[in-house]
Amino acid sequence: MDLENYETFLGKLKLNHSLFTVKTVEANLYGDLNPGKWLDFLFFKENKWLGFEEFFHYYTNHNLKQLQEFKKANYPNMGKEEFLNGIRARLYRTQFGFLTEYHAYLLSKKVFGEQNVKRDFSMDRNGVDFQIFYNGNTYNIHIFVDSPRSWYYRNIKSAYRNVDSEPGIHVNLPYSLNQGKINSLLFLNNGFGIYREEYLNYLKNEMTNNRLSQPIVSVSQNGFIYKQ
Repeated sequence: MDLENYETFLGKLKLNHSLFTVKTVEANLYGDLNPGKWLDFLFFKENKWLGFEEFFHYYTNHNLKQLQEFKKANYPNMGKEEFLNGIRARLYRTQFGFLTEYHAYLLSKKVFGEQNVKRDFSMDRNGVDFQIFYNGNTYNIHIFVDSPRSWYYRNIKSAYRNVDSEPGIHVNLPYSLNQGKINSLLFLNNGFGIYREEYLNYLKNEMTNNRLSQPIVSVSQNGFIYKQ
């Protein structure tokens, strides 16, 4: 799907931001229960572009036995409806991030050139959302929301989970939900936030001027803040 059609798809999604606050099912979803694997399969192999509720029903219908075993092992005293709503919220947050990452990937292809941007699921398992090849370097891009919680977990992953093992320069590219920071998100009519092209052009300028040798640790009104 090209960038224009993808943005049209995003703008028609039915959002439920209350699910961001439901965090009753937080145990790791491994193997067949890994939602990222299902999203990659549906969107890029089957070309099925599902909304949030559609994906929830598809996922639960295809993993009934595995979800029962997962609940028994991790949440034996939780009611069925509470458990399913926890799964619904977990999938919503995962899919929301997945869709945001893919938009950043498509927009990067427009800014840096089709042949200079690469993504695949194996890269995602190593904590890299996509790669940009520019100015003689390989940049490993990490997409996440610009919030204290997200920065905390990003730093934990960098320090202890070997997510920065992919060769190249690792770039934190957070997206801010708040105005007042450089090139904050553009919000579509339904409230879904997408990266502005100006933000990717700013990133490209930082690459051109070789300013990414130090990790980005925050974003201000004027641009990236680098580790001192």
